[in-house]
Amino acid sequence: MKRFALACLSAGSILTSGAILQPAAAAPFCISNQLIKNQCIYYDAEQCAREANRQNAACEANPAELPLSRNVGQYCVVTSGRISNCTYFDRQTCDRDATRLHATCTSAPTRIGTGAPDPYSATNGR
Repeated sequence: MKRFALACLSAGSILTSGAILQPAAAAPFCISNQLIKNQCIYYDAEQCAREANRQNAACEANPAELPLSRNVGQYCVVTSGRISNCTYFDRQTCDRDATRLHATCTSAPTRIGTGAPDPYSATNGR
């Protein structure tokens, strides 16, 4: 009986220490607006978009958890599977495709330049 109690205590302490050592991961999707600070509690893109629409907010990808791919567009369709496509130049098309894919449309973090490099630029168009 003492061995069983000791085994339970050992297993409990291992589980507890394991739970303490695990870092808490933030959700990949956040809603925010002028009144709501970032609420990064959504793991499903469609649910985030639906709740953002209900609260007159925006559903955005959490940059700490879900880095978006850089591309030429101003908007990205992001799925719950963490796949992003940042090739949309207008919000309407992005929203339409996001709805069709059960995803959300977010603002692109940066754009890759599409013009010709400027030979007089210090960074040569980069």
